[in-house]
Amino acid sequence: MRHKKRISAAQKAVLALAAVFVIVLLGSCHRPDQPRLRPGAFFGSPTGIYFPDPNDLGKHNFESPRGEKNGMIYTRRGGFIDLGHLREAADRTYYLTRLIYKNLMDEQTELAFRVVEPSVYRLSVRYPPEWNDLSKKEKENIAHETAVQIARYTAHNSLIWHEILTWFGFASSGLFSENISAFSWEDPYSDLLGVTLAAEVLREEQPYEQTLTRRIDETLRVLEAQPPEVARRAADRIDGKWYSGGFYFFVNMKKRNFDVGLDGRPLIPWLAPDICPDAQPYPLLAPTLKSPTAWGFTVEIELYPVELEKRKIYAILNRDMDLPLYPATHFPVLLEDIRRQAENHP
Repeated sequence: MRHKKRISAAQKAVLALAAVFVIVLLGSCHRPDQPRLRPGAFFGSPTGIYFPDPNDLGKHNFESPRGEKNGMIYTRRGGFIDLGHLREAADRTYYLTRLIYKNLMDEQTELAFRVVEPSVYRLSVRYPPEWNDLSKKEKENIAHETAVQIARYTAHNSLIWHEILTWFGFASSGLFSENISAFSWEDPYSDLLGVTLAAEVLREEQPYEQTLTRRIDETLRVLEAQPPEVARRAADRIDGKWYSGGFYFFVNMKKRNFDVGLDGRPLIPWLAPDICPDAQPYPLLAPTLKSPTAWGFTVEIELYPVELEKRKIYAILNRDMDLPLYPATHFPVLLEDIRRQAENHP
């Protein structure tokens, strides 16, 4: 059994501030029809990591934390899964699907929106020539599938954008930089898993919260979720190898996961060493968006950052800050630069 580390007065002060941080996150105002920010169960958290029982995760709740049990699960085939990240990623996809579907059915060609971060996205759509010849039912079916495709792609990129912003010091609460958790090894896989599950649920056209609750449970069984004691043992195995320090500002992140699935290769989860020997990872494919789509829609997505971190980001791209960013074009450049920064300043 590992001995608990003594906490200094300075660390206690940071812990108190961290508690305020969590309260702000949980109590932050958001419209009930928009996705909400969920605090992640990141390594080095001042409040520690909660390892829930994978057989008792409560019910997914889009509007509030009521009924949900979040924390860190360790799975034999998917490594660490941050349930807060998974649920938020799913809700981003759900929210965007509904928003884009309404836009398509209203035959709008422009849509501006935010997801969770302050940045503004702009969606431009050109309809297929035969659109007005279709029946209402045909339009509904095509618009729904097209909305799911656009939403899962946009949600996935919004989560990559969140990691990019936090690398440069963005704070969701406005209190503390979240650089310590940017591109942590469990984030990209947890995010993509949430986006993937939401898209599957939306295609079933069943009640979202109830169906997602079931799909999370089913997927964790496929990934072979382990009991809390195994998750704690896995966390112990990476302590000192993937990170060290264990108290937020004092944490040294030795490894970060920059594989977010942008290059078309499968996203392969990181498995903790010497835990669940002979385990085979369960890869995921990130969503892509072809334009024109399968149904003939021409789609363009622009990103307009408003966060203070945009200055550093645009400087890397050598781009005028009045111009939008295009995820497919600019994210790979930013990720490569961030990877180099991490290698030069571990």
